[in-house]
Amino acid sequence: MSTPEESEVLGLSVAYMVSTFLGEVEKEFGKHTDPNYYEVNKRMLFSDSAKGRKLICPRDQREGCSYVDAVHLLEKGHTAPATIMLSWSWHYTVKTVVFALARWCRVNGKNPAEVFVWQCALCNNQFRVEENKAKGQWESFETFKALFEKRMDHTSHILSLMAPWDCPVNTTRIWCVFEKHMAVVKNHKFDVILPEEEDAKFQHALETSGMQPIWELFSKVDIQSAQATSEIDRRNILHLVDPDLNLDDPKAYSKRCSKLNAEVVSRLQSMFAMLAVDNINKRVDKGKHVPLPAFSHAAWLLESLRAEKQNLEHAHQMYVKGMAQSEREGTTQTMDHARLLMKYSAHLSRNGQVEGMTLGKEYHYKADELFKQLGATVTAEYGELLKDRANAKAVTGDYDGQLETMLESRRVLIEAGARHTRAYPNVIKSLARYYGYRKYPRDEVHALFDEARDCWIAIGGEYSVGYGMLLKEMAVFVAGEDSNRARELFQEAQRVYIAAGCNQTSDYVALLKSIGTFFWEEKDYTEAKRYQLKAKHSAEKLHFSHSMQHAVLLKELGRTLATLGETEEAKQVLAESQAILDRLLEERKDAPPGDRGAIFRHLQKTKSLQVQVDAGDLAVHKQARPNRNSRQKSGKEGE
Repeated sequence: MSTPEESEVLGLSVAYMVSTFLGEVEKEFGKHTDPNYYEVNKRMLFSDSAKGRKLICPRDQREGCSYVDAVHLLEKGHTAPATIMLSWSWHYTVKTVVFALARWCRVNGKNPAEVFVWQCALCNNQFRVEENKAKGQWESFETFKALFEKRMDHTSHILSLMAPWDCPVNTTRIWCVFEKHMAVVKNHKFDVILPEEEDAKFQHALETSGMQPIWELFSKVDIQSAQATSEIDRRNILHLVDPDLNLDDPKAYSKRCSKLNAEVVSRLQSMFAMLAVDNINKRVDKGKHVPLPAFSHAAWLLESLRAEKQNLEHAHQMYVKGMAQSEREGTTQTMDHARLLMKYSAHLSRNGQVEGMTLGKEYHYKADELFKQLGATVTAEYGELLKDRANAKAVTGDYDGQLETMLESRRVLIEAGARHTRAYPNVIKSLARYYGYRKYPRDEVHALFDEARDCWIAIGGEYSVGYGMLLKEMAVFVAGEDSNRARELFQEAQRVYIAAGCNQTSDYVALLKSIGTFFWEEKDYTEAKRYQLKAKHSAEKLHFSHSMQHAVLLKELGRTLATLGETEEAKQVLAESQAILDRLLEERKDAPPGDRGAIFRHLQKTKSLQVQVDAGDLAVHKQARPNRNSRQKSGKEGE
């Protein structure tokens, strides 16, 4: 018999699950049946006929033990200290779980007889669980916490079973969400596993419709609303996450819970992105055909992750491999190739330096030419291409061309019946922003923003980065007329970014910068400085500190510091801004004047500001907080 400590971390081999446990289930329920674990529990894990019913439990020396302890006592060689912990749901069927574990062993070259799984249904003593439940008795919080961490630390490897792939049950179960969080916090190995049929569905979506629906589904992960069979478990877990949380108020806000949600979402997104990339790379390495949309969809997954250099490089490689396959297979005159050109051009323009932006423009016009050759200029894809072109014209200062192209993009999307796509609300948002900056009637601007918001809601995109960007632009627009409403929108935008796991991206940096500008205009210079510094540190952490956008942020931060009387710090920051802009101008010395205009304008403004700082012309203001209570609601809780 094992000791109590050994029993608590004992795992069952995958080989035994496949060969013996499945056979026992079929014997109990009938051939070709596939019960879930609630059903198995009632008839096999704590019933009178259960394997461990008459055996002594090593944990408390009483009759009735767990399934894994019974196997350990009766059938040697099939148990050992657990090597993995399974994060799963009792709603899953036996075959779903067992076959997924067997497949994971096969794909990863592991001997199933040497992989030992800690699975709560089979490894907890269900006799004691049901006995305590009947008496209304529960483990103390201290016992609960100690046992959970002991098992996590012992295996240091979590397998998260996700089924169905596009609406996984375990993202709604509090234990599963918490286990994923602890794997992140403790830096344990964490893998996602899919049953074979779900993996096939995932790959089909990768090759056809894309990943945005599952991305946005993950963003709805919320440990406070996640379900649990045991209310005591739910309360214990939430108390462990946030000891200060009011557990009796389902609407109580918890910064710690929000942070946990963001960590879990980010890890799940990363796992699915790597599943997609690994599948494509294996097929390419074997010389197998990969449908072209899969390359751009996988790249999109990578670009949507935390903006680290490695993710962007992997995304770039996806496009390069897709282009190479298209050339090799002679499919360069197809719609799929046109879409790939369009996505690749946007990737280069968005993430490249001067060389990348030049190449991005080249691929953009190649895509445009191919769409026209294919007679595909009234399609959602062509409307999206025009949207990208409008953005590029704005960067070069061609605002008349930007407006003309935005209107053309909207017309194409409407004629193509593509109002339900994500490109449409993005175009309407850009149009509203343009009208707002150029002092069009405010009612007209509000109508456009409302239309964009209604579109995002209609397509279920309330947890997308695009929706967060819309909220930011709405906040900027209303700031001058309703500062409280602007605060609410900025706060909502922060929550969307965090929920979507996108608070480590360039778009989130832009949001922080906009909030800093808002507080500057409110004359709350300390808050302006706080958000501008957060944006600066985030940009530097994400390697965005050499862009024009970062130079503009530094210019605004320098202005704030000077206003607060921090003159030397202001001079240093403004010098950094000028150095970036000087370098960008030098890099683009051979580019058309329009491509250098925005840089030159910001450089002149920075130099002018430097002169003011040197002369001491910027007044030192006291803090102006005319509405302190509403300021406190602005967004600190959303950080």
